[in-house]
Amino acid sequence: MTQPEHYSPTLKFFKNAIWKYLLELITVIFGVYIGFMANKYQENQKEYRYTQTVIKEMYQSLANDINDATENWNGHKKGLASVAYFFKIAEDKPVSTDTFTQYLVELTRSFLSIQNTAPFEALKATGLNVITNDSLRSKIVHLYDFQYDIMEKVEEQYPESNFAERYYQDIVGILDKGLVLDKEGRVVAIRRPLPISQEEKVRLFLHLKKIYSARWFNITVYKTVIEEMKALRSALKKEYPYLE
Repeated sequence: MTQPEHYSPTLKFFKNAIWKYLLELITVIFGVYIGFMANKYQENQKEYRYTQTVIKEMYQSLANDINDATENWNGHKKGLASVAYFFKIAEDKPVSTDTFTQYLVELTRSFLSIQNTAPFEALKATGLNVITNDSLRSKIVHLYDFQYDIMEKVEEQYPESNFAERYYQDIVGILDKGLVLDKEGRVVAIRRPLPISQEEKVRLFLHLKKIYSARWFNITVYKTVIEEMKALRSALKKEYPYLE
C-alpha cells in the first residue's frame, strides 16, 4: 500500500512535536498558576490568622483600657469630693480632721492616660482595609486616632490638669496657718476662721474653683471615651463571634 501523496513523515513528526511542546507549556503554565494560587491562599490565610490575633488582642486590651480609664475617672470624682471638703474649710465650716490628709492628697492628684494602641498600630501597618465592615473600621479609627489622643492631651498636656504643680504649694501654704498638729504631726484641729488674709482667702477660692472646673472637664472626656470603648468592644464581639 502506498502513502497518499500529501503525507510527509517529517510533517507528522513536526506536528507531534508542536503538540508535545504546547502540552508541556500548558502544563508548566498551569503548574505556575496553581503554585501562585496556593501561595496567594497561604498568604490570605496568614493575613486572616494575623488579623484574628490582632482583633483578639484589641478586644482584650480594650477591657484593660476601660478599667484604667474608669480608675482615672473615679480618681477625678474623688478630687471633686476633696474640693467640696476644702471649700468647707475656706468657708469656715466644720470638717472632720481624720480625712484631712487623704483629701489633701486627692485634691491635687493627677493621672496618666495609659491605653494600649499596639493592636491599632498593627492594623494600620497591615492595612485597615482588612476590617471589611465600614462602620466598625470608622469606630476603631475614631477611638484610637482621635479620642485616645484627646484623652492623653487633656490628662497630661492640658496645663489646668497639672494640679500639683499649679496649686499644691500655694494651697498648703495658705492652709498651714490654720492647722493644729499633735506631736506626731497629725492634724487634730483646723482653726475657724482661718487666720489668713482676704487676698489669701480669695486665692484659695479661685484655686478650688479652677480645680473643680478642670476635673469636671476631665470627667466629661473620660465618660465619652469610656462609652466609645465599650461600644467598640461590643461591635467587635458582634462582628467576630470567636472573641471571648
